[in-house]
Amino acid sequence: MKTDINTVLNTLVAYATDNLMLDPLDYGYTLNRLASVVGVPCPKMQDVDGDVSLDELLDALTVAVPTADKAAVMDVLFPMPRTVNMHFGAKLERNPEKAFELLYDLYAHGYHVVSTSDGAESDGYYTYTANGVTPLKAAALTVGDETLYYAPKCVYNRVATLDNPDILTDDLIMREVAFAAKYGEAIAARIGAGADYMCCAETPLSKAPVKTVVSDGAVKINLIKYPVPALSFTGIAKNAVVREVGSVVKAVTEAGVPCVVAADNTNGVTLYVVFAKELGASEFITDGGALSACGVVAAKDCSPLLSVLEKGTALSTDLAEYRPIYDKIGGVKHGKNAIKELGSALIAMYLPLLTAAASATEEQAVAFAAAKQ
Repeated sequence: MKTDINTVLNTLVAYATDNLMLDPLDYGYTLNRLASVVGVPCPKMQDVDGDVSLDELLDALTVAVPTADKAAVMDVLFPMPRTVNMHFGAKLERNPEKAFELLYDLYAHGYHVVSTSDGAESDGYYTYTANGVTPLKAAALTVGDETLYYAPKCVYNRVATLDNPDILTDDLIMREVAFAAKYGEAIAARIGAGADYMCCAETPLSKAPVKTVVSDGAVKINLIKYPVPALSFTGIAKNAVVREVGSVVKAVTEAGVPCVVAADNTNGVTLYVVFAKELGASEFITDGGALSACGVVAAKDCSPLLSVLEKGTALSTDLAEYRPIYDKIGGVKHGKNAIKELGSALIAMYLPLLTAAASATEEQAVAFAAAKQ
């Protein structure tokens, strides 16, 4: 596109009108705010071609004004929290699935989180990258009796954080149950001071088969087949399940063993205690917070490698940093399967790190469940 600043700023505002809930009546006001932010004279309103990606627009802005602050520009274009919450909240009570789709589509277009292609699934495990250029503006989400701040981090598998006001373990567990029951998504928290909740659409915990039945009473406790020891807890009486998990977590923390507590609503609300400490990082895998113990992990942005994998071309010198994963995948043409192959390679690098993060043996996990009182 043309890189004269008048055209660039007008196209940015047109983009916001089409994709970011900007009221067309605020076009002129927003145009002037953008001009002020990038430090150029007030532009003239003009008709522009709005069919331009945000990446192209921000690149053109940098060419026209090298000193322009992209974060400040996106702060102007992205809707105010009250606008986001008005639209999000209106859908949330009627259809949470559609509401989350609306929210994540907005954040993807607003460059706060990456596109849906920047993540992959393999054998039920998920990788994601989060490359937003501006601070997140959180949305309001009701959990239990409180309104908490929900901050999307990545479109793929809907990764987000939720603020954590809880001090007591039982309160934390009840919060997870309330979230999973109401919204049907997965949530996890690392036990310990200052741990945030991490949310996502799903985790492999819910698909893991039972390895050993630990207790078959009112609260069913199973040891599941997973790279690190993990217990699942289910039961008709929600409060009884919460108490049981709380007792186990108390025993675990008193023993000084790190763990993550998670919940989902795949087949009714199920709670999990995952015996894993923080994940060790590698050159391609980074710690994804509490979700890293639950099969959802942050990975290095490997999107520059995709075109090479799609076409089966040789790895150029400017992509030399991707040599280990390129060699792992193989230099053949993968076409549309390139993302799948990339995801499988990243998960293959992640699983040994997860296994190494185990904080207890399976025998110890079962013993904690038995000795919880």
